Amino acid sequence: MILNEKRAVVHMDMDTFFVSVERLRDSRLASRPLIIGGTGGRGVVASCSYETRTFGVRSGMPMKLARRLCPAATIISGDHERY
Repeated sequence: MILNEKRAVVHMDMDTFFVSVERLRDSRLASRPLIIGGTGGRGVVASCSYETRTFGVRSGMPMKLARRLCPAATIISGDHERY
C-alpha cells in the first residue's frame, strides 16, 4: 500500500499547558508560583509554572517535595475534563 498523503509530525512541549489553562480561568494566578497535581499523600506534580521551577520544582516530582521546595506555591488539583 502506498500512501500519497503528506504526513507531519508535531512535537509540543505541553509541560506548562495545565498552568496556562488555570491562569486563563483565574487571572489572579498570573506571575505566581503555581503547581497542578495530586494533592493526596502520594500525589505528583503534573505541571508547574516557570516561577515555581526557579525553586527546583519539576513535573513528575512528589508533591511532598514540591511543597517543601516552594511552600508559597498555589496548588491546584486540576480539572482534567477542561484540559
